[in-house]
Amino acid sequence: MLSAAFPGTDVLEIRLANFLDLRGMSRDAVLKETDQGFGPPVLAVAAGSVLAGFGNVRSDLDLHVLVENDELTRFPIQSHEHGTLIDVAIRRASTVRNSTAALSTEPWPRFTSVTEKAWNHRRRTLITISRLALGLPLVMTEPWDEWYAGSRRPWLQQVLQQWWVVEAHRLAQAARWLSDTKPLVALTRAREAVVAALSAHTTEAGELYFASKWVSEKLKALADHENLALLREILEPTDPHVRVRRCLDAVERLVGSGPSLHCVLRWATGTHAMELDDRTVVDRWQLRALEVRQRGLSPTGTDDVLWSGPLGTPLPAELRPLFLHNMVWLGVAYPDPEVAS
Repeated sequence: MLSAAFPGTDVLEIRLANFLDLRGMSRDAVLKETDQGFGPPVLAVAAGSVLAGFGNVRSDLDLHVLVENDELTRFPIQSHEHGTLIDVAIRRASTVRNSTAALSTEPWPRFTSVTEKAWNHRRRTLITISRLALGLPLVMTEPWDEWYAGSRRPWLQQVLQQWWVVEAHRLAQAARWLSDTKPLVALTRAREAVVAALSAHTTEAGELYFASKWVSEKLKALADHENLALLREILEPTDPHVRVRRCLDAVERLVGSGPSLHCVLRWATGTHAMELDDRTVVDRWQLRALEVRQRGLSPTGTDDVLWSGPLGTPLPAELRPLFLHNMVWLGVAYPDPEVAS
């Protein structure tokens, strides 16, 4: 299974060559794009859907380039010089190394690590490391050759699957809370939850490419006709209440019920709260506002937890408007050691 998860160099070379031949491009032209003036690359990898085996005639080519430059964080460049789009993502090598190491050494998800910012950071880190691990090295220096080999190990499959499982439960919980008052939004979240659950399923089966839009291609590669039929079914128009229930049942079938997970609510980015008499006025980006009849909420502009409760717990009535109007951000986490089980 692991060998299927990480295609060999021979397979990757064929996929890149087919892409280049179809467009009349040379390998040297691609290599030229790896040096964008931020320092010589210590690792440059051709990656993306083309190297994962899902690319088509409209696909572009992704290049992930690591450089030793302490003034650089991330820098995307789009190149059309060779008649086709090449997306060049340049990263500071030390940052990628440290962020990647944290994936397998720090417990996740925990209350402290499910802030909106930390959630997005982990997702970006997973994108970067998975693209590098599944891609074809074009430039590789020491000790990055060992680092690349170390990324192509079972731990990566495990952390990718873990992400999809947790994300499926997070989206499913949002769908439950939205279903009574915003059924169409609930249906959107429920469908996203199924896609995340299917992504967890395909990752466990060895399809590691970290992009939800390719889930149908992964299912085809696995000859998983049952779940392909499920994917088609949930996208068909129907009564949203009926479809939400079907989606939530599918999520539980695919990834279980997540009994140990807790919901964690924090203020969404851009919110500001002001207490007035017996209520609190909350606005976001000073563009829209609402009142909740409660005082003493956690201060905005911090990562303080606004509320938490076991997965499946009904949302407290006083916080419901905040969630319905996108004033809070929902994470899910294992409670220990912050909260007793």
